[in-house]
Amino acid sequence: MTHEKLVAGTTSPTRYTKIIRNPGAGTKYNRTYQETAYVSRYTKTVAGGKDYVPPAPPEPEYEPPLVATKAQMSELNVYEIGETIEAFSATWREGNPDNQIYRSRWQYRETEDASWVNESWTTHVNQQVKFEKELDVAGIYRFNTQVRDETFDPVAQVNSFGQSKTVDPLPTTIGLISLTVDDVPVVWGEAVHVPVNTPVHVVATISGDANPNYKWEARGDYPLMVGSQSATTTLTFPQEGGPTVTLTATDSTATDSPINYAMNFYVASQTEWDLLHPTTTN
Repeated sequence: MTHEKLVAGTTSPTRYTKIIRNPGAGTKYNRTYQETAYVSRYTKTVAGGKDYVPPAPPEPEYEPPLVATKAQMSELNVYEIGETIEAFSATWREGNPDNQIYRSRWQYRETEDASWVNESWTTHVNQQVKFEKELDVAGIYRFNTQVRDETFDPVAQVNSFGQSKTVDPLPTTIGLISLTVDDVPVVWGEAVHVPVNTPVHVVATISGDANPNYKWEARGDYPLMVGSQSATTTLTFPQEGGPTVTLTATDSTATDSPINYAMNFYVASQTEWDLLHPTTTN
């Protein structure tokens, strides 16, 4: 009885195994032994006529990717509207470079409470790559670099962010405020006559380039009724008398904010109004 053994990478036997009967005949070692060769991890007993295919080497083990150099904004940046800023992508170590994707993008949000608005990803090599961004609107800007390693399940995805930077809006002015009531210009210092309980159409305009918020209110306890707190609104005066109405325009970007404009009104009864404004009939 024999057993053929093949060394890895060969196609023919290298040693034979044979059975030796009674090697110690006539002695106290009268036993049956099997003589065999040492079988290392490179040899294997196989059936005759078959080639030996060594097993594939084990897959390498990888650690998840880590940041080597963080994403960062350039120290030379000027964070003002109209300027162009620069940022540099992060670099990475560990993981499996053959299965990794490196990509970067800019992020923007209007205020601290708003969600980030993401620009499209740009893929690049695992180096500090320079990116540029023109600042066209006020808000908060951030630079984001990411590595995706598909060696892992689930996919390993690691981010590195540059420091968030705030860009202030350009300064503006409110300037002078002009008003019309029912399309008639208001003359500063002169009382505006209006009928009681009749809505009047009021429009405010400014001479500056600001985009202010408007607030209409009557002084004292007069129960003024305001259609909307905006540049164009309706005011209704439910009581006769001479109330003073104040318009306040505010804008956080305006160098002259807030600005107040006060108007005096004379609220006539319907009878008095009809006498002062008779209608002509044919």
